[in-house]
Amino acid sequence: MNDFYAEIGARMRALRKALRLTQSQVAEKAGIDASFYGQIERGANVPSLKTFVAIAGALKADPADLLAGRGAGDKKVYGAVMEQLLSGLDHKKRALVLGLLKDIVSHYRAR
Repeated sequence: MNDFYAEIGARMRALRKALRLTQSQVAEKAGIDASFYGQIERGANVPSLKTFVAIAGALKADPADLLAGRGAGDKKVYGAVMEQLLSGLDHKKRALVLGLLKDIVSHYRAR
C-alpha cells in the first residue's frame, strides 16, 4: 500500500514541477500546510479525500488522473499540463510552441 501512495505522490510532484509551482504554492492553493503537502508527495502521509481533491484542484488536474495504477494516468497528467500551458494562446502561437517541443523531443531522442 505504501507504494500506492508513493506513486500518487510522485505523480503530484511531476505535475507540480511541470507547472513550475513550489510545494508551498500548491499547499496554499489547496488550503493545507506546506510540510503536510511535502509528506503527501513523499508518500509519508495520506490525505483525506477532501484534501486530495483540493490538491488536484490546486494542480488543475482531475483527481482520478493522479491515482496510481491507472495505466494512461501519466499521459493524462502531462496532457493536462500541456493543455493548461497552451490555453489562451492563439492558433499560431500554439503551433509554434508545439513545434519547439517537437524539436526538443527529437533532440533528446537522438542522444
